[in-house]
Amino acid sequence: MKKILIASAALFIALSSFSLNTQAAVEKRYVADSLWLQLRSGPGNDFRILKALKSGEHLIFIEEDLEKKYTKVKTSKGLEGWVLTRFLVNEPIAKEKLILANREMDKIKAELATLKTQKGELEAQVENLKSDRSGLNRSQGKLEKELKRIKTISANALALDEKSKKLTQRNQELEIQVEALTAENAQLRDDRQQTYLIYGGGLVVIGIFAGLLLPSLRGGKRNGGWA
Repeated sequence: MKKILIASAALFIALSSFSLNTQAAVEKRYVADSLWLQLRSGPGNDFRILKALKSGEHLIFIEEDLEKKYTKVKTSKGLEGWVLTRFLVNEPIAKEKLILANREMDKIKAELATLKTQKGELEAQVENLKSDRSGLNRSQGKLEKELKRIKTISANALALDEKSKKLTQRNQELEIQVEALTAENAQLRDDRQQTYLIYGGGLVVIGIFAGLLLPSLRGGKRNGGWA
């Protein structure tokens, strides 16, 4: 019994080692998805081959011969011909899908890079706008101070203008008074001159009378002495 168990264990170990060695020695291979399709001048194998089309090539459908199971197509370069309908599909093959997916991925990556660049530019613009805003706030503060100063100057100017108006009015009043006083002074001078003339004329008349009277008075005295 023990011998049987030992033999079984040895056989199991041997088989396991053989299986592991066999798996380690296996090399994998894959089936290629490349296929070449003949483009013929007519719908049949007896027509001349115009070109060999590789799997995944884009073709434009023209018409289909259901009886002969051929389809007329046109290549991207404008070459027309017939191919077996059973080798045509309505969707791109896996390889073509992978190519399209890689193209789309590259496009998305490029768009993502563009978006990142635009994001960086926008962030820089935001920082510039923040800086500009700070500068505008400072300018606004300066403008407010300047406006207050201008208002103060304007208020002072208005007060000065009002004062100037009052002074001008007062000056005009003084000028009127000066003109009136000047006229009065002139009138007084005229009156004084007239008074002087009157007094002078009176004195002259008195002098004349005195000159006429004095000799007669003297003569009367003399006459009285002789008598």
